[in-house]
Amino acid sequence: NLFKGLTNNIKVVLVGDYNQLPSVGPGQVLKDLIDSEIIDTVHLDLLYRQDENSYINTLAQEIKNNDLSENYLSDKSDYKFLTCSSESIKNNLKKICKQVIEKGYNYKRLQLMAPMYHGENGIDNLNKELQEIFNPESSDKKELKFGDVIFRENDKILQLVNMPDENIYNGDIGIIKDIVYSNNSISGKNEIHIDFDGNLVSFTPKDFIKFKHGYIISIHKSQGSEFEMVIMPICNGYRRMLYRKLIYTGITRAKKKLILLGEANAFKFSIINNSEYIRKTSLLEKITNNLYKNKK
Repeated sequence: NLFKGLTNNIKVVLVGDYNQLPSVGPGQVLKDLIDSEIIDTVHLDLLYRQDENSYINTLAQEIKNNDLSENYLSDKSDYKFLTCSSESIKNNLKKICKQVIEKGYNYKRLQLMAPMYHGENGIDNLNKELQEIFNPESSDKKELKFGDVIFRENDKILQLVNMPDENIYNGDIGIIKDIVYSNNSISGKNEIHIDFDGNLVSFTPKDFIKFKHGYIISIHKSQGSEFEMVIMPICNGYRRMLYRKLIYTGITRAKKKLILLGEANAFKFSIINNSEYIRKTSLLEKITNNLYKNKK
């Protein structure tokens, strides 16, 4: 639809990272265009998200090139790898979060992310643990139970679906500003009011499945975002989701500070594992076939 709406005197410039995860929806347009080798492509070598001497930059390049040095276990000014067993990730994660809260980091400056939702160290379980660190139960905060999840005023929230009429989209981060119980609400139903950077949106129970806690989110959901500090657990329990593009995407979300914790062998495995779910598309074939026909 975009290209249909353009005239021939328009130049189109696409900007993206070939080494990150593909788009959320079907296809892999950017990759197919670059792989065709008939589209003019400029590769940008300088990173502006981090400082020039940032170790995060160095680590990103090593991961991209599958050339990890032993320095990844040494503390740097903007980086730390805390080695621990899979069983102790949860407790260590809570300790780290308490420390960064004491240093003044709030939900906007800090983001935790992980590869998987399920399991002991999965996103769903860790969000419940982290809620008690970042937003503990209090008599002056209203709560609402939805399934096995408790939503609480001041909770950090991740939007899961596009709601263009409300100007909120998949991956947006917000905070619960108010919970209104059915006996006091205009709708006559329980309501959760979430503030997305000044955009206050009211949800009733039928839409509660459209968001979840955002203390820790998936690396897929983080794509396109950046955070001052990123904390990321890595363990063998995530093994089926550990591959190079995923880890590269996760660590490059960090602007100033990156903390990894977990099993070093799982981290190394993720970097050498270049296998991924290969999307079957016909765009590349159509581009090259069309070029061949035009040449004839």
